Amino acid sequence: MKIKSVEVFPAPLPLRKPFAIALGVMTHSPNVVVRIKTDEGVTGYGEASTWHVVYGYDQRSLVQAIKQYLTPAVIGMDPFDIEGIVKRMDSVLPKNRMAKAGVETACQDVRAKAVGLPLTRLLGGATPQAIEVLAAVDIVPVAEAESLTRLWVEKGFGCIKIKVGLNVSEDIERVRVVRETAGPAIRLRVDGNQGYDRAQAMKACKAFEAFDLQWIEQPLPDWDFDGLAELARAFSTPIAVDESITGLHDVYRVARSGAADVINIKIAKCGGISNSLKIAHAAESAGLPCFLGGCIETGVGTAAALHFAASCPNLVPEIEMPGSDVFTDDLLMEPLVVNNGTIPLPQKPGIGVDVNEDKLVMYGDLARKLWSET
Repeated sequence: MKIKSVEVFPAPLPLRKPFAIALGVMTHSPNVVVRIKTDEGVTGYGEASTWHVVYGYDQRSLVQAIKQYLTPAVIGMDPFDIEGIVKRMDSVLPKNRMAKAGVETACQDVRAKAVGLPLTRLLGGATPQAIEVLAAVDIVPVAEAESLTRLWVEKGFGCIKIKVGLNVSEDIERVRVVRETAGPAIRLRVDGNQGYDRAQAMKACKAFEAFDLQWIEQPLPDWDFDGLAELARAFSTPIAVDESITGLHDVYRVARSGAADVINIKIAKCGGISNSLKIAHAAESAGLPCFLGGCIETGVGTAAALHFAASCPNLVPEIEMPGSDVFTDDLLMEPLVVNNGTIPLPQKPGIGVDVNEDKLVMYGDLARKLWSET
């Protein structure tokens, strides 16, 4: 089997409400869908995710990278040769793991479809009926944080992630209100998205100790391993890292420095499913649990993430996949809907979803229109 074509479709799906973190506000999905076709008639889909305020390149950059560099590199290759494809992509395009993740996950979809298995079975995992997911409270006023928390609890979520990192006093109040509203049984995490300096992080983390958090994620810039290690030593609440982890070398650096107690894996950030599994296994060998983060993926990326979660034993429950609920539209023929804090794991071969080809074209056209206006 050979890769015959690689196509890229930007997918600016509108969010139901803007999503605010310490680094910026998202209103539309900045992601792209990759479609790979083979000479044997098998078609696979992957998703490349980004957000320029976090990762330094935008949707248009992903499209260009995949078209100009990655597509010529993988045409004619065997989609079963995942390691060879990853190596070839790395050779023509250093960094930009998110672009490569779109191609890699599409290849994973192809090879699982070719053998007639759900992807998780091909990766060595089970096929549970559903995967636990969490809800999020972004950087919003306290009253809105309270109403969101009530909504998430009513909908059956057992874990809520709270965004912080802009204003320490406001962050502390937001976390306090979420804890009081959610009650003691709901698991809470906070995520600073690199928003604090060391003094601010010390003040915030000290206050957060009172709220019984699972962990405090990336309170400092991704490069500040020394500062993260200082926080990890100073407080009983675990410190998690996200932006500080992109590859295996980062896992070893975290383990040596004591910079964190838990690691956030994002399939897009890490360059695909195969690299993500390697990072998870390396973390496991170092005694570091992992959790699966997300980049507000559309249904394609969500489906791939669900299969990865079902295949990776070193993951803490409740992955960060919003399902179709956060968007006003969907790219899938059958949306992945959250029910009582879980999303069903697609059981069909590959990543298990059917993509609406008309929507791919429609949103691709919309993206190019938006680009021409900026």
